[in-house]
Amino acid sequence: MLMKTLIIILFSALGLFSSCCSTKRNNFIILIDNSLTVPDNVFERYVQTIQQSIVTKVGSKDRLTVQFIDGCSQSMAERIYSIDLATMDFSNDADGINYKEDSSAARLKRFINDSVVSELKRVILAKRKERNSNTQNKCSQFTDILGALNEATSLVDKKRNYNSTKDKILNEADGNENYEYVSSVIIFSDMVNENSERTFDFTQMGKMKADAVEKKFQELKDMDKIPDLAKINVVVFGATSTKEAGAFANKQIENVKLFWQLFFQSAGADLKGYGYDTDAEIKELIAQN
Repeated sequence: MLMKTLIIILFSALGLFSSCCSTKRNNFIILIDNSLTVPDNVFERYVQTIQQSIVTKVGSKDRLTVQFIDGCSQSMAERIYSIDLATMDFSNDADGINYKEDSSAARLKRFINDSVVSELKRVILAKRKERNSNTQNKCSQFTDILGALNEATSLVDKKRNYNSTKDKILNEADGNENYEYVSSVIIFSDMVNENSERTFDFTQMGKMKADAVEKKFQELKDMDKIPDLAKINVVVFGATSTKEAGAFANKQIENVKLFWQLFFQSAGADLKGYGYDTDAEIKELIAQN
């Protein structure tokens, strides 16, 4: 204890408090639309983007969880796939000091490419088949994105292992890395909500005017159904119209986007990207962290 006190005094005297840095650990929460309105080829596109643009880019301390969006987003919420790399050690005492970091990074990359990428796809496709073939429920017949987002709040992690500069110095004195988790919700869906009660059915939103969309959002807000997503990054991949929208397709896309912009703004989230193809935004988000 005396040694730690002396270290704090020494750092203070030298004015080196600002030298204690903090690293970011990503907590990726991936929501995939598993409803029957999503064709297999589109679902495959979702999975491929997750594999190539997210999984292969994760860091050694990152966490990733996958959940489905369907009619049972809350009543039958499942963590389809989950991995926490912070619980794994890719180091080897035989590496030596000079090559320790490079060797650990190489093992992590090999583990991701050889195991995680293929396993994630296998698990997701198997669970999609299992969930959609279950005749005991009507999960796959609806798309409850609102429910999925409310459920996703339980996966948000804002934890950090320090509360002050003193804590940072003590961590360094103990040889521990200072870290904080950054949570990001990445949604793969056309974003057309259609819950089983049809209280928030966006399939007809192409025929609505902007003020009617705003009124619908206010209705949700008055019900206290806006989750707390403060300081959470959000990217939407796959936003488009439904086949049934017909001539109102563009208006449906526009109005649905308006609703979600109001939603995420009210939730306190940082909407980093919204569109049909936001692969670049996903990669940029990961690169920034």
